[in-house]
Amino acid sequence: MSSDLFPGFSSQYVTTAHGARIFVRVSPTQDKPPLLLVHGFPQTHAEWHKLTPLLTPHFTVVLVDLRGYGASSIPASANGSGYTKRLMGQDCLSVMDQLGYANQRFAVVGHDRGARVAYRLAFDNPERLSKVVVVDIVPTAAMFARFGNPTAGLKAYHWLFLAQPEPFPEKMIGKEDKGRLFLEQALSSWTAAGTLQAFSETAMERYREAYCDEQRIHATCEDYRAGAYFDRVYDEEDLKKGNKIRVPVLAVWGEEGGFTGPKKSEAKKVQEGPLDVWQRYCVDLRGKGLNCGHFIPEEDPQALADEILQFLL
Repeated sequence: MSSDLFPGFSSQYVTTAHGARIFVRVSPTQDKPPLLLVHGFPQTHAEWHKLTPLLTPHFTVVLVDLRGYGASSIPASANGSGYTKRLMGQDCLSVMDQLGYANQRFAVVGHDRGARVAYRLAFDNPERLSKVVVVDIVPTAAMFARFGNPTAGLKAYHWLFLAQPEPFPEKMIGKEDKGRLFLEQALSSWTAAGTLQAFSETAMERYREAYCDEQRIHATCEDYRAGAYFDRVYDEEDLKKGNKIRVPVLAVWGEEGGFTGPKKSEAKKVQEGPLDVWQRYCVDLRGKGLNCGHFIPEEDPQALADEILQFLL
C-alpha cells in the first residue's frame, strides 16, 4: 500500500440504515461547515485528493466510498435494485447522521455517479442540504434521451454495455486481466488529453486495487443497471409531476469531456447546452464549463475549487 493521499484525515466504517457498510474519511478541520464529497465511476474517494487541500481551510470535508465501490461493502442486488441513487443517497444521509450532522444542513459535491447521488438526494431530501454541486453530468433521463445521437452513444457506450443483463459485461470486462484494461481505457479516454497523465500513480494504484476484482466489477455493473431501470424512471416521474430541485445547484462540466454535450473543440452548433438541460430540473441554477475532460477533480482541481468556493461561501 502506497502513501496516504489524505494526511490527517480520520478513517472509519459506518453501517447505514439500508444495509451498507460505508467507508468514510473526515478531515481534521472538524469545527467548520460540513461538506460531503461523493466520487464517480470507476473511481473511489481517492479522486478528491488534489481538491481537498483547497477545501479543508473552509469546510469539514467528509469523503465516502459509495456502496459497491472502494472499501465499502457490496450489498446484494438484482438488476440494479441495490444500487439506485436513491439508496446511495440514503447511505449518505446515514453517514452524515452518524457523524453528528443529523440536525444540520450540509453541502454536497458529486462527480459522475456521485453527482447523480447528489441531485437525487436534493430531490428526495432537500431539507437536509444547503447547496449542491454536480460535476460533469446531465440528469440520467436526459442522458438516456441522447443515445439516439451517434456521437453521444459512442462516447457513453459504457452506459448501455454495463447495464446489460448479468453476467455478460462482468465476464467481458474481467476475462483477460480482471478489469485493468477496461479501467485504464475508461480513465484515459474520458480526459481531455486522452492519457492517464492527470492521475497520480498513487491514485491509479487505489483505482486498480478497488476495481480489478470480480465482485467490484459486478457492483459497478449493478450501478449502471440501476441507472437504466430505476434512476431514469425517478427522473421521468419528477419531470412528469413538475417537481424541481429547490436547493441551489451549481453545474460544472468539462468542455472537452463530451458527457454533457459535444466537445467544445468539435461542436459547430450546440442546440442545447448543460444549463439548458439542468434548467428543466432546477429552480436555482448556475454553471460553468471548464477547459478539461471528464475527470475535473484531477485534471483541473484549482479551477473546480474556485467555482465551488465561490458558490458555497
